[in-house]
Amino acid sequence: MSRIKVFTANLGFYETAVATRSRKMALAHWGVTRDLFREGTAQETNDPKAVEAAMRKVGLIVRRPIGSHGPFEERAEAEQALLQTFKAKPANKPEPKTKQAAARKQSTRHPAAKKKRR
Repeated sequence: MSRIKVFTANLGFYETAVATRSRKMALAHWGVTRDLFREGTAQETNDPKAVEAAMRKVGLIVRRPIGSHGPFEERAEAEQALLQTFKAKPANKPEPKTKQAAARKQSTRHPAAKKKRR
């Protein structure tokens, strides 16, 4: 049985932390395909604030501004971003609601697609 570890990485303006079983899973939660651990951007941590916040809900990304020493906070859209990353098919676009929108959609076709008149 593998134990849960806490990993941190500086992403954008935030220091993020996530509790997972492996480095590979941490990268998946962050939505990153590069190996941040090899680059030195991400690492396993023993910081009590990071561990406490990340272990509240395993797999949820918590963050705080880089350079601050405040608490890590949950990022509400993190789970949704993860689900969208691993979605098999993209969601269908909704149909235009008005006739004007439908006409605009048709008028934006490529000029080569129009029929030639003689």
